[in-house]
Formats: sequence, structure tokens, C-alpha cells
Amino acid sequence: MMNINTKGHSKSTLSSLKKGQVTIFIIVAIVLVVGVVAYFALRGGLSSGVPEDMRPVYDYYISCLEETAREGVSLLGEQGGYIEVPEFEAGSAYIPFSNQLSFFGQAVPYWMYVSGNNFLKEQVPKKKLMESQLNDYVEERLTSCDFSDFEAMGYDVYVEAGSVASSISENKISVGVSNKINIFKDDRTVSVSSHDFSLSSKLGKFYNMALDVYDNEKETMFLENYALDVMRMYAPVDGVDLSCAPRIFVDEVIRKGLYEGLDVNMNSIKLKGDYYKLASEEGEYFVKDVGFDVDENVNVMYNTQWPTKIEIYGDRVAKPVGTQPGLSALGFCYVPYHLVYDISFPVMIQFYDEKELFQFPVSVIIDNSQAREALPSTFGGVDLNSEVCRYENADLTVYTYDAELEPVEARIQFKCLDSVCEIGETRIAGLSENSELRTQNSEEAVYKGTAPQCVNGFVVVSAEGYATEKYQISTNSESVANIVLRKEYNIPINFVNSNEVSGIRYPVSGIDSAVVSFTGQDYSKTVLYPEMKSVTLIEGEYDVSVYVYESSSLTFDGYSERMCVDVPVSGFGGLIGLEEEKCYDVDVPSMEISMAVVGGGKTVEYIPESLLRDSDELNINVPLFGKPSSLDSLQENYEKAETSTVFLEWE
Repeated sequence: MMNINTKGHSKSTLSSLKKGQVTIFIIVAIVLVVGVVAYFALRGGLSSGVPEDMRPVYDYYISCLEETAREGVSLLGEQGGYIEVPEFEAGSAYIPFSNQLSFFGQAVPYWMYVSGNNFLKEQVPKKKLMESQLNDYVEERLTSCDFSDFEAMGYDVYVEAGSVASSISENKISVGVSNKINIFKDDRTVSVSSHDFSLSSKLGKFYNMALDVYDNEKETMFLENYALDVMRMYAPVDGVDLSCAPRIFVDEVIRKGLYEGLDVNMNSIKLKGDYYKLASEEGEYFVKDVGFDVDENVNVMYNTQWPTKIEIYGDRVAKPVGTQPGLSALGFCYVPYHLVYDISFPVMIQFYDEKELFQFPVSVIIDNSQAREALPSTFGGVDLNSEVCRYENADLTVYTYDAELEPVEARIQFKCLDSVCEIGETRIAGLSENSELRTQNSEEAVYKGTAPQCVNGFVVVSAEGYATEKYQISTNSESVANIVLRKEYNIPINFVNSNEVSGIRYPVSGIDSAVVSFTGQDYSKTVLYPEMKSVTLIEGEYDVSVYVYESSSLTFDGYSERMCVDVPVSGFGGLIGLEEEKCYDVDVPSMEISMAVVGGGKTVEYIPESLLRDSDELNINVPLFGKPSSLDSLQENYEKAETSTVFLEWE
């Protein structure tokens, strides 16, 4: 106890002593407060209370948490806003998209894709989901940091599980961690139970830009519009050629051109902004205004190895007009053609800088040579089928077999009026009691499900290696369809000719081109020789036609001619049969005939499956004519090809 003697001192001196006592008490109070704060800091309060010799351990733990969070942020960017990607949804052989795009082996969820049952679906993550998945990613790894180096220096470290809360903003990610780390050294201990840190990151900015671009694509379909331009530039769509030879379209050639066009053009697309410089004014075509100026690097990517659907509809052999009897007065020939396309393929859109990347894929969809319908800026699923297909309220069971009544797994569609609905596939299963056709190996390929109610609809069945079959059914009163598929056989073809005098058959060589058509009631094939040297056929009856062509140098000069015809007069006179002469100036263009018909003929053949199965090649015995020297002789050759007979010789 401290004693203070005040005798003999003045009043002012006493006052000073009292003030000194107050100062001492204030100092003591401050020391007590600091001690309390230090106590709580050491027992799980503030990280600033970590002693200097233990600070490296704690700093390492914070850097470990930061690195873990950065790993999660990197996954969010690489996987379209997901760390845990949605459950895998497979496509089919006919709709090749799953719900994920394999990008160099990494699964990146589509933001928009076509499902295996022909639904247009979206799976765009919301920012709350991204934050939640980042929280879970860090939480699962709170106790995974490696302190072995510090333990070798005499430290003991124990980390407890806890919780994480993160917030993604434009250029920063704030992370708060609630868990306890206990650090022991000698006889001293420090515990810290909350940790806050932030990461410099453009994840939020890239995500917001990606959303804006995605919404613009949904509404304006700019990717589809570029794809339509590729279709028109790299594939035959509509047109008229001045030619006296048919225009032949080969699917493989068309697909190759489309692949090349997509590869060149889709990878050239840029978003309006300042991250690039155009090499020429022509490059403006590839610049798309998405509603804002992009100030980050962007890639729009397509790879020909990604799943791409290209289906072609229309007559692959467009026949010339002007070679038919009676039309030689035209003085020229022309070939009209029309093809329709379904095209679907993925496009990856990437936002990036030297440190970070955010990417998401979408499906680009061309249906019947038209872009898909624009979609609203909402998440969900849209059925690409027609209204008819949305009401599958009739039970349907389909069994599919080959000619030997063995099960064949097949794609099942349902056609009602002008609508074609994807309804599923037959799968091999055990024998059903309800089957009218029974296999010998006690298995069946069966589909059991639903279809739209329809009077005189069709079940359309297709399988690889078999011809597509149609089975008429009224699903409002019938529920079972047993369908036998006819197997396709690929047979090599050669051309031979029999000498008119000796009758000796000899191979035909030097053919520049030949067109062989096998036209059946519901199955047809056309061969363009020599590009195609085999034909794929099924059992059935065919109208067979053959045209053989050689190169020609015929040239017809253009000319103008005034033609006059009698036409009914206008008004009442026309009703009573009065006519007047009308004259027109007709301009006939010049034309060069590069290919002229020099042989051909027709026949009708029934081809059984046994003949196809047992034959190694087909020799086509075709009559040959002389090379034409004028339009009249060209027309004569066409007339001979219409009336001559070809013979099919199987070996």
C-alpha cells in the first residue's frame, strides 16, 4: 500500500498530487484493457495478436486458403461458372450433344444445348450458385494445408473444420472463413478463429460480360446468322446452273465444305471493342455489336472435332431442263436445284487476360435452313418439337427386328401430319409376353413409352446399317408396332459393254463421269462415278437409270430473237375467243457444254436380299453412243438413254 504525506504542502501542491493519482489510475485502466484485448487475441480473437515467431505459420495458412480459393475461382472460369458440374446428360447418335462439351478433356457445361430428346435447354449458373460452390470448395479443404515444414521446426499446428462465406464482385472476391487454427511452440499457444481475405479477380466482370453476350445471342441469334451465311456460301442451297448435264450433290463433299466454312468463319468472329485491330475493312463483317464495347480479350471458337450435326434434305441429282424431247427449240439447258439443311454445332466463347479465363459453350442451331426461334432472357427448357409433339398422351410399344427376326436397337420417331417427334429408342431386353414376333435368342429390342395421339400417323424407325422404315399406326386406337428393318449392303460397281456385232462383253474404261440411280418405292440411291465406286442397296424393286458422260467442247453462241404468240384479247372479246398477237424479245445466253451424254439406259429389277448378301460386285452393262457434235445430237443421245436397256450382272 502506498502512503502519501501532505503536511506542510500548499493547496496547489495537494491538487497536483491528486491529479497524479488520477493519471496513475488511467494508466492502470489502459493496461488492463490492453491485457484483456491481448488475452482474447491469444485465445481466438484477432489475428493481429499472433506473436512474431508464430506469424510465419499463420501467414502460410492464410496463403494456403488464398491458393485454395484461387483454384476454385479458376475452376469456375474454366467450367462455365461451375465447380461441381451438373449431372451428365447423354445425347444420342442422332442428336450428338450431351449437356457438356469436352474441351481438351475438361467437361464444360453448355449454357444452351439440344438434349437427346430434342429439347432446347439452358443451364446458366447464377452468381449465388457460383459463390456457394466456391464456399463448399474451400470448406472441404480447410484442414488440407501441409504444415510439415513447420512441424520439423518444432511447431505443432491443429486446424479445425469450419465455414466459408464468399462474395464475388466486379474485380474482387471477398472471402470470410470461420474456423480455428491452434499453433503451439514450446509452452506457448495461439488460436485464431476467423480469417478474412480478398482476391484480386475479374471473375465477376467476366461472368457479367458473358451473361450480356449470351442474352444477346439468345435474342438476336448472331451465331446462327453467321452459320446461315456459311451454309449459303459453302453449300448448294437454291440455284440454277446453265448446263445440259445433271448437277450431282454428294453428301460427303457438302459436309466437308460446311466443316471448312464453319472452321474459318466462326473462329473469325469478334465482339465490338478495343481488344483487336482489323487487318482490313473486310474484317468488319466479322465484328458483332452485342450492346456494349468489350474491353477484355474474347475468343469465339469452333473445332471441327466437336460434335456437329449436318443433315441434308433434297434431291441429290438435279436433272437438266432443255434436253427433253421437244425442248431443243430453247437453244440451251438449265438445271434447277434446291437443298435444305439441319445444322447444329457448339461454339465456345472465352473472356480472358494474362491471368484468368472465363468460358462457356452454346449450341448453334439451324433447322430447315432457318435459324432457331429467338429465346427470352430466362433460364429453362424449350421443346424444339412442334405443338403436336408436346402432348404425348398415348401409350406406345415398338419392337424392332431384322429379316431374321433378330433384335435391332433403333431410333424411334413419330410423324403426325407435318410434325416429326423424337420419342426414344428401342433397347434390347428380355422377351415380352405381348410380342407377336418372337426371336430365337429370347431377347427383343423394345421401346415402351408414349407418343402423340394421331390418326394415320407413322412410327419412323432408323438404325445404323439398315434402311429407315415407316409403320402406319393410329395411336388413338392402336398401341403396338412390330417393325422389321431391311439390312443395307454395300456392293462395288463396274461398267461393261457388249459389242453389237460379236456380243463380246468388255470393260468400259475412260468414263469421265456416270450417274446411276436406283429408285425404289421407299428407298433410293444415286451413285456418282468415279467419285463413288459402290452402291448401298436393300432388298426391293428398283427403277434403274444410267447416264454416261464424257468431256465436251461444244459451244453455243448466245442470240436474241423476237417471238410472237397469239393471246386472248382483254375484256369481253377474250370471253368470246378473240385473239391478238403479242411479241417479246427473248435473249438466249451463250453456253459451253463441258459434259455430254455418250451412253445410258434403263431397266426395272427386283433385287432380293440373298443376291445382295452373296454378291461381291455389280457389273452394269450399258449401251454407248457417239459423242454429240450439236445440240440436236445431244438431245438424240438423251432420247437414246431414255429408251435403251441396261443389264445388271451380279458376281
